[in-house]
Amino acid sequence: MTGSGGAKPLVAATDVSKVYETRDGPVLALDRVSFTVPEGQFLSIVGPSGCGKSTLMLLIAGLLPCSDGTIAVGDVRIDRPYTNLGIVFQEAVLLDWRRVLDNLLLQIEVRHLDKRAYRQRALELLALVGLQGFEHKYPYELSGGMRQRASICRALVHDPPLLLMDEPFGAVDAITRDQLNLDLQHIWLQTRKTVIFITHSIAEAVFLSDRVMVMSARPGRIEAQIDIDLPRPRAFGVRETPEFAAYARQIRRVFEATGIIRDTEGERTTTFVD
Repeated sequence: MTGSGGAKPLVAATDVSKVYETRDGPVLALDRVSFTVPEGQFLSIVGPSGCGKSTLMLLIAGLLPCSDGTIAVGDVRIDRPYTNLGIVFQEAVLLDWRRVLDNLLLQIEVRHLDKRAYRQRALELLALVGLQGFEHKYPYELSGGMRQRASICRALVHDPPLLLMDEPFGAVDAITRDQLNLDLQHIWLQTRKTVIFITHSIAEAVFLSDRVMVMSARPGRIEAQIDIDLPRPRAFGVRETPEFAAYARQIRRVFEATGIIRDTEGERTTTFVD
């Protein structure tokens, strides 16, 4: 597999499975997942709660071992923690006792890089997301959306080729989430990093992505991969177009076909995907 458009794959997963050992016996979280992500692509992974999306991200980062199968990033087979990437979690996870700029430069400190060489890049990233002038504020002086913007900058400050994002906007209100979607698109258009973005939101996945990977309920399998052919940059007006609605409907039909979304009044077997 080479990924969409034949571009060189940066990430390649081949027959990846993950089993968790629990007190009640083994739990299969992921089952024979295979996909590639070309360099510079924005890939969203959407699926119900518990389908293994976050597990897959941890496997790519080498923070968990695969039970079976292989993952490679570039020419590196992942069998231990992989550091040439950035990770953004649902919570900003900023250190309260460090100012915003110092939170970004913590990434540089732990990698034993020259802080003076990266300070200007950190300031440029903060300006890119509208945080110029807030570099000397403490996290408690920022809104939730501003803290999450800072966490994205921290993940990018060492200029990694790959950015992993695990439901990064799930904890903010709907209006802030919309703005963060626009901010992230702007960052991606400026940097063209390879992004793997995990979300529960079909609309968010379609708006942000070049490709959407749709997963089944546990054990997580890939049910569909859908290329999103909408012009960039995308304004929110695109969400009112027939083309956008068609992509969202295509993803929703995958969930309907697998019983994740049901129109009947019967009990749903898995969490509804919004």
